Amino acid sequence: MRFSAIGISHWKSEVSIRELFYLDSHRRELLEFHTKDIPGGMVMLDTCNRTELYAFCDPDILISALCKSTNTDREFFKKHGYVHVQEDAYDHLYEVGTGLDSQVLGDVQIIQQVKQAYKKAKKKGLSGEFHQLIQSVFRAHKRSRTETNFGKGTASVGFAATQLALEHFHDLSKIRILLVGAGKMGKVSAKNLISNGAEHISVVNRTIDRAKLLASSFDIKAHAFSDLTEELKKADLIITATGAKNPILHSRHFEEVDHPQLVLDLSVPRNVHPDVSELEQVTLIDMDSIHEANKKALEKREKAIPEIRKIIENEKGDFMKRVKRSRYLLPRIKEIEHRLSDITDGELDRVKNKMDQESYSQMEEVTRRIKKKIMAIHIDRIDQEFEKARNET
Repeated sequence: MRFSAIGISHWKSEVSIRELFYLDSHRRELLEFHTKDIPGGMVMLDTCNRTELYAFCDPDILISALCKSTNTDREFFKKHGYVHVQEDAYDHLYEVGTGLDSQVLGDVQIIQQVKQAYKKAKKKGLSGEFHQLIQSVFRAHKRSRTETNFGKGTASVGFAATQLALEHFHDLSKIRILLVGAGKMGKVSAKNLISNGAEHISVVNRTIDRAKLLASSFDIKAHAFSDLTEELKKADLIITATGAKNPILHSRHFEEVDHPQLVLDLSVPRNVHPDVSELEQVTLIDMDSIHEANKKALEKREKAIPEIRKIIENEKGDFMKRVKRSRYLLPRIKEIEHRLSDITDGELDRVKNKMDQESYSQMEEVTRRIKKKIMAIHIDRIDQEFEKARNET
């Protein structure tokens, strides 16, 4: 069966289009219903920049399921979306997983989002081949980070909050996060943090109604601006993104904090006074630091692209070899195992009533061991046949 990938992303569609294909809980349930009969299962990847479906089936099946679930038109999808099949689909998934296809080159968030998509898909059931493919993508991502400079540094203001948080804390599920500001940057930060595992987020805004609106969209807590100092004391991560013309956070706001904090000031003009950086328990990163780090990081990442493509080709090649080997070996192994079982079960049945239970149990165990050794010989022979056939093609 062909491997297919379909989707909508930032490369081809603006946010107003991508929003139409956003998968909330209700749409996910519909999508799962419309794809439940796909052999091997389906992986859905839904982030603020993309909505993608992967499966071993005809791409029209995925397009139909997505359009039915989001109440959109197939022609509309074909105008704004994209379809990849077989080699192109494999390449696309590897490029997404390694960060080559990200809006921010080498984005550290995407692999976490792929892992979450995979975790959810596993619960619904995936084929062994699908599992092997995703694990291969994970290996390609890991190698891209350990063998090259592709993952070094942060990159981009838009995703800086989540990327820096992931690099600093590694696991976002346990930390307490405070968003100061409920505007566009606060919304983007909330969505990205949640999609990467954050569970304890609060938002403070000068207009409480706006804070409540953001909070209701993401099921987080809203607080009045008068609660700022108190909420700040509890937080491990503080992200400021307001339109204030002067700093709203000063060193005095952190006087009673008794644990390490990461403060990300994503605002221009700055929301956090520079004197906060002098506090021992606070790590402050502002826009100047982010821009400089971005510039250097992107230069390193661009130079590493050829190396990443070699890693992808290597991992994809190994995966395809394992798939071909499995497809060659499994039917033959099953046939031999079935024939052996028929013979051994028949012989055991002939002597079952002529032996006491203890002797029969010993006979069963001896037969099982002999059968296992015979199977090992056949598997080795079939494996050699596969390698010979592969080398001849």
